[in-house]
Amino acid sequence: MKKYIYLLLVFISFEMTSQNLDNISNTGMLVYTKNNTPSDYTGSPYAEKDFQSGIIMDTDKDKQQEAMLRYNAVEDVVEIKLNGDDEVHILPKLKNIKYDLGEYTYFIENFLTEDSGRIEGYFRQYYADKNILFISYPKADVTESTVNSTGYQKAKPAHLDVDMLYYVQKDGGRLKEVRLKEKDFKSIFSDKGKMEAYFKENKIKDEKDVVEMLKFYSE
Repeated sequence: MKKYIYLLLVFISFEMTSQNLDNISNTGMLVYTKNNTPSDYTGSPYAEKDFQSGIIMDTDKDKQQEAMLRYNAVEDVVEIKLNGDDEVHILPKLKNIKYDLGEYTYFIENFLTEDSGRIEGYFRQYYADKNILFISYPKADVTESTVNSTGYQKAKPAHLDVDMLYYVQKDGGRLKEVRLKEKDFKSIFSDKGKMEAYFKENKIKDEKDVVEMLKFYSE
């Protein structure tokens, strides 16, 4: 309980629960939880399989708090457990509060994309420098439950999945959606001659491969 009180004092002056629907973030936009997670479902609404050890960061106050974290893509919230506390807590959606899980950091923002207009909510940041941003958008995929209306068809609970959409921002432009394939990154980062040899010698299969490629590109 002392740790929970400390957490609130560091980051906020009030407690927010998962039932709160609208919160004004300091992004200048209204942010809403998208849906309530169904009480009965198959699959998972979470981007992480379980709570992961991480750090809550208040970038305005340069404060940090260790916690167990996971992201619920259906409700668009980061769920928090403190050490020794099984209760799940949720902080307000504020731009200055970020969640570092080691290989990536959750942050809240809104972006313009090349193809689909504006997207907003929580994103994962894998890499950032002054010219390049590599992020993903955990998108909830919800198949609604069905009821047994005929006697021949079994009722089915809702099914929840999380699809990861990847984006690159270059030189402050709009987000460009990419797949984790060399072809997609070649089209963006082949403007430097050294990248031709890099793409021949290195494969891109996951986020870590992309981060290594971007580090090499930016050297």
